[in-house]
Amino acid sequence: MGHYNLNRMGWQQFEHMLQALAKAELGNGVRPFGSGRDAQRDATFDGRVDFPVGAGAKWDGYGVIQMKYNEKPVSTTADWRWFLDEVRSELRGWLVKRRVGEKTPEYLLFSTNVVLTGTKDTGGRDQFDQLLAANAEDLGLRGWYVWDYDEIRVMLDTHTSIRQRYLEQIVTGDFLAQVAELLPEKTALEVDRLAGHAVAELINRQWVRTGDAGYNDASKVRLADIAIDLPFTAEARAGEEGHLRLMTAAETVQIGDLHLSTVSGRGPRGVVIVGGPGQGKSTIAQVIAHTYRVAFLADTNVAEYGERAQLAFDGLDARLRKAGIPNPQKRRWPFVIELAKAGAAIASSPSTFSLLTYIADSILIRGKKSDPGALLDWLRTWPSCLVLDGLDEVPDAKIRSRLIEAVTALVSELSSEKADVLFVATTRPQGYRREFDDAFPCTQIILSELTETEAISYSEALTALRAVDDPDLAEQVAQRLITAVHERVTQRLMTTPLQVTIMTALAEEAVDLPTDRFELFDRYYRVVYDRELAKSEAFTELKSLRPHIDHLHEQAGLKLQARTERPGNSDAILTKAEISRILCRRLSAAGFEESESESIATTLLKLSTERLVMLVSPKTSKYEFEVRSLQEYMAARAITDGDEQVVLQNLRELVPSSHWRNTWLLAAGRLLKRREHLIDDLINIVVQYDTQAAESPITALGASLAGDLYLDNFGIEFPATRRKLLSAAVNQFADLADGMPAGVANLLATALEQGEREQAIVLEALHELSRENPANLATRALSDNSAGMSDLAKQARTTLTEGRKYIRPEPGPIHADAAILARALARASNPTAEVLLLVEQLQTPGAVWRGRSLGVSVDMLIALERDAARPALAAAAKSLSQSSPASAALSIELLRLHAASKLRGDMFAK
Repeated sequence: MGHYNLNRMGWQQFEHMLQALAKAELGNGVRPFGSGRDAQRDATFDGRVDFPVGAGAKWDGYGVIQMKYNEKPVSTTADWRWFLDEVRSELRGWLVKRRVGEKTPEYLLFSTNVVLTGTKDTGGRDQFDQLLAANAEDLGLRGWYVWDYDEIRVMLDTHTSIRQRYLEQIVTGDFLAQVAELLPEKTALEVDRLAGHAVAELINRQWVRTGDAGYNDASKVRLADIAIDLPFTAEARAGEEGHLRLMTAAETVQIGDLHLSTVSGRGPRGVVIVGGPGQGKSTIAQVIAHTYRVAFLADTNVAEYGERAQLAFDGLDARLRKAGIPNPQKRRWPFVIELAKAGAAIASSPSTFSLLTYIADSILIRGKKSDPGALLDWLRTWPSCLVLDGLDEVPDAKIRSRLIEAVTALVSELSSEKADVLFVATTRPQGYRREFDDAFPCTQIILSELTETEAISYSEALTALRAVDDPDLAEQVAQRLITAVHERVTQRLMTTPLQVTIMTALAEEAVDLPTDRFELFDRYYRVVYDRELAKSEAFTELKSLRPHIDHLHEQAGLKLQARTERPGNSDAILTKAEISRILCRRLSAAGFEESESESIATTLLKLSTERLVMLVSPKTSKYEFEVRSLQEYMAARAITDGDEQVVLQNLRELVPSSHWRNTWLLAAGRLLKRREHLIDDLINIVVQYDTQAAESPITALGASLAGDLYLDNFGIEFPATRRKLLSAAVNQFADLADGMPAGVANLLATALEQGEREQAIVLEALHELSRENPANLATRALSDNSAGMSDLAKQARTTLTEGRKYIRPEPGPIHADAAILARALARASNPTAEVLLLVEQLQTPGAVWRGRSLGVSVDMLIALERDAARPALAAAAKSLSQSSPASAALSIELLRLHAASKLRGDMFAK
């Protein structure tokens, strides 16, 4: 039928393919061997087989099949000579075994990816026959044969299912032009549509979400202009010391080059990219998807899809090479699933939710949805990369649980279909309990801060685009940022791509550079606004009605932040009518007549969405923030305005929520700058939360927030405030978790790099906590952690530990820990019906499970909502903390899960 390139697939996949072909040609009596020491056997048979093809005598006896794969082909003649040398070596090995009495084959079948020429006597095939004939008597051979490239090609034409399984690795030229010949008709038609979808995504997803303003479509920032790989830190590999600084996209592509099918690999697996606000986790996931799109379309005539498609392809191809992102060996078909939208679909689907059907429904080509059956056949045929973007944007615990169940079901279905799938997931660290680990084996990548060199390099790429006609401005911006990245108060604001983007914009305007994260966003918003004032003299309302435009953005941010917390509303938007109501109420309160309020509101909406472009309209008359961090910044402004006691009460209510955590940190920054007299009250909310406001102090929710504030450099100008936060934050070390959470480890490392007073606070607190329970994290930190400590800290640690060693909780099977917890609850005096319901759930198989994280069923979440259940759970944790710390830790995790799942900002959603 066609030409196949067997030189791309590598020896291991070649071996697996030939084993499958041998079974198809010779029958099920063929016994394949795996990788490793195979005693000169890649497969064997023993008995009669239907071979050779034709009317002659069939082989009947013990036979060996051996694969010879030439990884570095040179020329036809050189290649078949290499093959014959390999055969001679094998024959010598068999002769030695025969002489010492070992079992040797009666039949030998070789296979190779090289071409054996057919020239009489002197060609590769005749030379092979002559070599085997010369050794046949000594070896006791009754028959021999060789499958060279040409014979393998014919077999692949015959055995369609095997050809489809390895199609991506062997197809040559423009694959999409050959689908009608290579695939079943229904699947071929679907592939043509899926290729069109890949091209459309190449065009539609080529922009960087900067939330910038005043740029038309022709001057928006393209990934093709500034895409970079992002760093992360990994544990040193075997034989190495310390840590390795690796790059996210490069590492992901390396994992994606593995064979991830259950046929001959380890099955589907994934990469989970964890990053804080603005760290670029969604952007790097998009870069990875584009890397696979470019590879998938590499041999295709992209120009057939139009000039925009060719420009997008060429630009991304060049940029990916410049960024040092390797070209994938596996040309996976990529698809991006925005989990916020998938969560909304789950909420509206009372029945079982199929992620495969959701993907098919999301692929719209010429107004027609994809067919799930044909899509599954395609995924079975061709390797894929499925990007699961934004788990943190699905805050509702029940929806999130159903979403992970849907992902797990999809992995199971694809595994059973022997599909080769790489998953790439993204999430913020807040509230992430490693749920993806329960869905598929995965590598967790925690994004690192940009180095000074990386930050400056990224800024220079941005400046080169925006100051292309003004080299003097580009030089001034570069010098300002070089100064900023070396100054203590500003260098911490140039550690993420979003921060560098904003700092670059501020440097272009020659404004004073900010010293904290709130001021970073605040000055950015002001610069964007002032830039539009300078450009748009005709729009006098931008200046005269600025407070009302500010109010619109603040209220929009607050409402959207609150609505996205609701179940099934994680992709919430504001309608044009809702925005008009916000403006009309504001204008009416300001004293405008009703008749003019509507007219002014229409003008302000147009200015906000067309000039400032912070609010964007993905659909007609529906609005959202393009960048989530800007939405959270505006929400922070909104909740810190108004009556002081109301402000403080609202912030107290939001303490436990991971969904509101970034908003909380930004709000604290604003109060520090705008209402400094409230800071003592604010800090008291945090440090007293666990003992005065939380349902149970063992959840350490206030301590967690104190740690985040400390690591966010809150109050850097106020050492007393910093020490107060640190004193509260170290209470997290009372936890009985099996491993040290990343945030807690970062807190310890950061505090031990500070002055003597802060080191003393940490070490003395750890000492007191470790005396309470040798199984807690405090004892672990004191007995194990010396890396990064100053000499003083090491000395203090030795003195304070008093020889105590960490007793690591040894969690058994999760059902055993749950059973112990259930018995403790049942033994409590007069357990109520609500407590007994929780006991029943703990005893129900599958209600709780643990991969690397705790997973719970929806029924368990419902049981936790009962008011009497949680105090009983806290009491059980206390009683089990010494005798069964693993069960106590399970109790604490359940309490935290409930606290995090409760809606906290619903009062702002209306």
